[in-house]
Amino acid sequence: MNKKKENRELLKEIEQRKGTERVAEDARNYAESIINTVREPLITLDRELRVVSVSRSFYVVFKVKPEETVGQLIYDLGNKQWDIPKLRELLETILPQKTTFDNYEVEHDFTTIGKRIMLLNARQIERALGKERIILLAIEDFTERKEIETGLKKAHEELEGLAVELKRTARAKSEFLANMSHELRTPLNSINGFSEVLYDETFGALNEKQKKYVNNILTSGKHLLLLINQILDMAKVEAGKMKLALSALPMKGLLNEISLLVADMVSRKKIQMTLEIADDLPDIEGDELKVKEILYNLLSNAVKFTPEGGKIGMLAKKSGTWIEIVVRDTGVGIASENMGKIFEGFFRVDTPYSRVTEGTGLGLPLSKKLVLLHGGEFFVESEGLNKGTVVRFTLPIGGAR
Repeated sequence: MNKKKENRELLKEIEQRKGTERVAEDARNYAESIINTVREPLITLDRELRVVSVSRSFYVVFKVKPEETVGQLIYDLGNKQWDIPKLRELLETILPQKTTFDNYEVEHDFTTIGKRIMLLNARQIERALGKERIILLAIEDFTERKEIETGLKKAHEELEGLAVELKRTARAKSEFLANMSHELRTPLNSINGFSEVLYDETFGALNEKQKKYVNNILTSGKHLLLLINQILDMAKVEAGKMKLALSALPMKGLLNEISLLVADMVSRKKIQMTLEIADDLPDIEGDELKVKEILYNLLSNAVKFTPEGGKIGMLAKKSGTWIEIVVRDTGVGIASENMGKIFEGFFRVDTPYSRVTEGTGLGLPLSKKLVLLHGGEFFVESEGLNKGTVVRFTLPIGGAR
């Protein structure tokens, strides 16, 4: 009777052991499945730092075989390729004290796969109650990412250096233009002054041919002085040295005054000019000379780029705390591909008509900069070549600034 009882208890114990082994085996299979699914190389080590198991990705990334890996001391793997001082420091010094470690950067040159930069994450894990702990080591190869980050950092530094150099070059250019403009204006003012004296026949009469030639000198000198002044103003604005002499400006009278300045040009080209200036147009706060320069640039451009028999117009009205001014023409227009270039200094729209007109291409960008300097807005619209141009800008009413 006792013998049968002992046998039953023995069988029961055997079944329990089998059940425990099956659970352990299932757990082991489950853990191995997880390890093999993870894309990062994983490796488990025993207390003596010998390889217990390795993920499939470890074999693929580091080009080693299972028979050369499992059971081996980690430092001996791949013909001692893993004998890395920083890895020894992690496994033998840091990990025993902390039990876990994250993002430990290691750089090493492997003979099989070349130079690699790795991030190591380590954990000490207890396998089962009463059993020794194992070490789980995850290895992230971020060589390419590191190279990209290094390249981006280098490119950023180069761009910063380039930006500094471009600012220096732009400043030097502006200073050069400003200095040269001053140097050119002084003798040119003398040329224009003496030409006027000769043309007025202050010191004696001129024959018809002499007077014609003197008038040509005076006209060319005035045109050259205008161009030099534009270059000088542009240089001042770009260098941040342009100062506005603000005062209350009666815009209605000022607009009529500028329209009279281009009346002769309009008449010679048989262009029809219309003015629509609101009766209740208020004063603005601005620099008189600069506002006149803006208006003259835009109106003279409209005349210059409108063929004979065309039309130009100027509209001015109050809009909230601003006055809005629109200058339109039926001239050569602007191609869509050139809309982004028209505010570049010295750029001129390339058309057969524009090639025979004078100018530097500074009138439009300078006008925009002066409007913005006043705190206004500036827009240019065109439906394309030979479809005219509309320039619209705003200036603050007196006290609005």
